[in-house]
This record gives sequence, structure tokens and C-alpha cells, in this order.
Amino acid sequence: MPLLNRLFGHRKSDSPDVSRVTAAAPEPQDRPRPIREMVYREAYVVYDSGYSRKGVVLDHSSTGVRLRFPTNERLPEMVQLHARAVGLEGPARVVWQENSEVGLALMVG
Repeated sequence: MPLLNRLFGHRKSDSPDVSRVTAAAPEPQDRPRPIREMVYREAYVVYDSGYSRKGVVLDHSSTGVRLRFPTNERLPEMVQLHARAVGLEGPARVVWQENSEVGLALMVG
């Protein structure tokens, strides 16, 4: 073993360095995701500037909606959603955006 220690050095400790841990990982939420209704209905979003974009609602729930637009333009952080065909209207926050699809969280209150 002394030969291995000279060639490869001393073996590192098996335990992690706890001084590098800044915070514990949050516990996962046990609440299920709301059931999403699959649809294909016209909707549009309006920016604060007044610019509006027409898209299609792919699915929605009581808390959010997934839209698809004909182009890949980036949306601002907050928009006004107008999806009367599925009964959704009001302010919404962009949660994710990938290519022409966008996930919006409906703002309640």
C-alpha cells in the first residue's frame, strides 16, 4: 500500500464537505397537478404596450394554460390573456416558453 499512496496520493474522505452546503433542498409538494382539459380553441394575449398576438389554447386548467403561436416571438413576463372560448380571461404570468409554445399561470386575486 505505501507504493500506491506514493503513486496516487492519499485517499480522500468518503464523506462530503458539509461546509459547502448552503441550504437544504425544498421538500417536494404532495399536491397533484390540476387536471388539464385538452382543447384547440382560439385565444390571444395582449402586452402592456397594447400589442396583441393570436394563438391557440392547447390545454388548460383552473391555474394555467398552454398556448401555441404561429411564430417563435418571446413574450414579456406578464400578459393579458383573452381565451373566451374556454372561459379564461385576465392577467397571466409566463412560466415557460419553448419555441412557439408558452405556459401561462393565471393570476388570481
